[in-house]
Amino acid sequence: MRELLKRFNSGVEISGWRTISLQRLSKLVSSKSASLQVSAGSPLRVHRPRFVDALKRQMPLSRQARLASAIIPASMRFRFALAASRWQGRLTTALGGDGALTQAMMRDHWLRELTFHGAFPVPWRLHGRDVLDRYAVPGPVLYYTSHLPMLDVPLRVVMEIGYPVPVPVADPGRLINGERYVVAGMDKRIAAVPASGQVLARMRTLLLRGTSVVCLADSEFGGELFTNPLRLTARMRIPVILVWAELAADGVVDVTFEAAPHPFCDSEQAIAENLAYLRGVNDRVLRSLGLGA
Repeated sequence: MRELLKRFNSGVEISGWRTISLQRLSKLVSSKSASLQVSAGSPLRVHRPRFVDALKRQMPLSRQARLASAIIPASMRFRFALAASRWQGRLTTALGGDGALTQAMMRDHWLRELTFHGAFPVPWRLHGRDVLDRYAVPGPVLYYTSHLPMLDVPLRVVMEIGYPVPVPVADPGRLINGERYVVAGMDKRIAAVPASGQVLARMRTLLLRGTSVVCLADSEFGGELFTNPLRLTARMRIPVILVWAELAADGVVDVTFEAAPHPFCDSEQAIAENLAYLRGVNDRVLRSLGLGA
């Protein structure tokens, strides 16, 4: 792995592809006085130097992932995703952008794209197995999480340990082959519900059948938290488990399953307190990544 990264960083030719060192690219950008502008009303729309857009057109992430998968063994692909996203974050910082946000988002993008080229291991540590044993085994439950990096890893943990596989509610753009969901590093594509139309009705049907559901509490990083899924579980007396993942310093993903402060959402006050607790977790994780809460 180290030798491969050295070759990428030094700009040598790999399998017929000529690469450019990211350190050299950062210096080139600085020498050209590249600037980052933000369009009014769209804080994430970035005006990049033309050569950056040209590089993206010639080498989109899907093609990069295909090349990486051809030369990197499956056992090293997770570490590669961490290294590649870290360098992309540094490049974004050199351009004057939000390197921490880029690193977090590109890490997830790399994991997803690499998954299309075969399974690979993801190291994780489980916190809260007693919660899963208490609530998920009898089931069903609502796994409630938020837009945080590596949010797919808890789903993988549930599958690898052998707990009942839940159905995630996901953005339609992340679904393939109809309504199948891609879990990072796994060959299996699981059933999912698109987050559109009568999503609450479909969640209710699944829960009535005894199938657990994974649902995002927000629509974006740090966004407003939704209350309706919790109101649904309150009416059905379905317990709520809060879920999140964090990349530890040793490169292992810490996955936490924790019962909500009020698992059965007995009142509007209980729902508010559950959301406040989840917001606190969300803000802490974002701050640990160098992102504003």
